[in-house]
Amino acid sequence: MKRRAVLLAALAASLLAAWWASGLEGEGEAPVVRRPAAKAPRRDAASSRPDLSALAVPRPVPAGGDAVGDLFPVRSFRPPPPPPAVVRPTAPPLPFRHGGLLEDGGPPAAFLAEGDRLHVVRVGDVVDGRYRVSAVHRGRIDLVYLPLNQTQSLVSGALP
Repeated sequence: MKRRAVLLAALAASLLAAWWASGLEGEGEAPVVRRPAAKAPRRDAASSRPDLSALAVPRPVPAGGDAVGDLFPVRSFRPPPPPPAVVRPTAPPLPFRHGGLLEDGGPPAAFLAEGDRLHVVRVGDVVDGRYRVSAVHRGRIDLVYLPLNQTQSLVSGALP
């Protein structure tokens, strides 16, 4: 209970001090009148700056022709590393599944499943403008990936 009384007294003292301080603002102050300063005559910017072009010193250019040069060249007694090997692009994995083979007396036809589409192809056919059928055998179909001219084989029953 004693603690509550002390807190209430401190709150009342704070409120009284804030109210008293707010009443002090504006007492005894004369209003300040501000006059704009007189403007100086404006000078042309080009005429106010001196011409310093005669003082310019030409910068030396290093022997390599680079204007800045290499400030911190690397110095090593080791031989430089070999250049990275060129990685030839490879064809993506075949998107087809072998669906079967049809031998009806003529050239054999193969069934290729791509997702929900079924392609019936013979030797020389182009599938989706990306693959050309180069050979159809009983257990294998050879396809050429046209953008890279790489041959890939699809074995009967293999998944893509």
